Amino acid sequence: MKRVFSVVLLLVTVLMLGGCYDYSEPDEKAWILALGLDKGRQNVLTVTAVIAIPKAIAGGGGGEPAAGGAGGGTFFTVSMETPTLLSFLELLDAVVDRRADMSQTKWLVFSRELAEDIGIGKYFGPITRFPQFRRSVHVIICEGRAEDFLEQGKPILEDNVGKYYELLMRGWRYTEFIPFDTFHFLHLKSNTVGVAPVAPLAALNRKEPVYEDNTPKPKGAYQAGRLPRRGGGEIELMGGAAFKEGRMVGTLDGDQVGVQKMFFGTLKRTILDVPDPEHPGFFIIVDVTPRYNPRVDVRIGEDGLPEISVEVGLEGTIMSIQSGEEYETPDRLPVLEQAVERAYLEDINRTVAKSQELGADFLGLGLHAKKLFHTWPQWVAYDWNAKYPDATITVSVDYRVRRVGLIHETVPLK
Repeated sequence: MKRVFSVVLLLVTVLMLGGCYDYSEPDEKAWILALGLDKGRQNVLTVTAVIAIPKAIAGGGGGEPAAGGAGGGTFFTVSMETPTLLSFLELLDAVVDRRADMSQTKWLVFSRELAEDIGIGKYFGPITRFPQFRRSVHVIICEGRAEDFLEQGKPILEDNVGKYYELLMRGWRYTEFIPFDTFHFLHLKSNTVGVAPVAPLAALNRKEPVYEDNTPKPKGAYQAGRLPRRGGGEIELMGGAAFKEGRMVGTLDGDQVGVQKMFFGTLKRTILDVPDPEHPGFFIIVDVTPRYNPRVDVRIGEDGLPEISVEVGLEGTIMSIQSGEEYETPDRLPVLEQAVERAYLEDINRTVAKSQELGADFLGLGLHAKKLFHTWPQWVAYDWNAKYPDATITVSVDYRVRRVGLIHETVPLK
């Protein structure tokens, strides 16, 4: 009898292991690809969701650009007034026939107004605990309202708006203008003493002219929303939003984001337009890649303030010499290298000054200072954030030309 009971119990247990009481079919879910948060008009928040239309994506979209708003394309948007972000998911069940799911979310977009006035730190805790939320999500700060940004940000080359979001953010590998930090790193830096996070800055295409004249402007001096262009997609990503204690305190242009990425070792390469030192009005265009991660040395001075020295090593390729000057010869090469060093040093010093002005150590120099303290209470008691704005920071740049391109000798035009 005991053996029979054991067999029956085993069979019942096996049947329970294969149970599907909580299954959910993929075609019964509303896949949220992006979420946007604004200051609410009728409640605390206005939350906007970009929801995919799978059958339209599978059908290839008919060669037409994806449409937002009320639908008619590969996605539609829903905006609702709600007290919290997660309560929005339940409210969606009142207007969307499928159960909302955040496991495929690519972007979490905050309006600049919300990030500056209220901050975004208070929203990180709840969604970090939420099982559907992935820490690989990218946090975006947009100019204007997030609901308009997501509704009007239609892809042109892609039918799948989720892939469009992924490919846009993948640009951090190819350009210095887009910060690397995902939600995971942004959240980690927000809770770490000695470093401040930077989120990508985004905006819709500005129709009216941005600048009144055609005077030379460095390509990295632009930010999202102030990029002079015509055509292309509506969304542009360039520059960054710097945070301190969970609240946005300022913006960085493209060059400043490049310096921030270089200090963290995520800068792959960039192209630098250097004014020709001997021919005004002409440029030398060089390719720049890091030779090694910046070498940072920190000591505490007698006055208790940090004294920081940074050594930056770069190398690259000559891509173009507009003036035709033979800078590629061994005796002239140092002239070009020194011009590149001066140009890059100017960008670094401008970025360092910006970080001290904002009181936000987004270059992560505090991470190098932390090793000077034996215990965590000593490090916290030192109050790095209060002392960083008054720190003495000196930077040196060493640039080496490794290749001269496909032309080994410049021949003047005749």
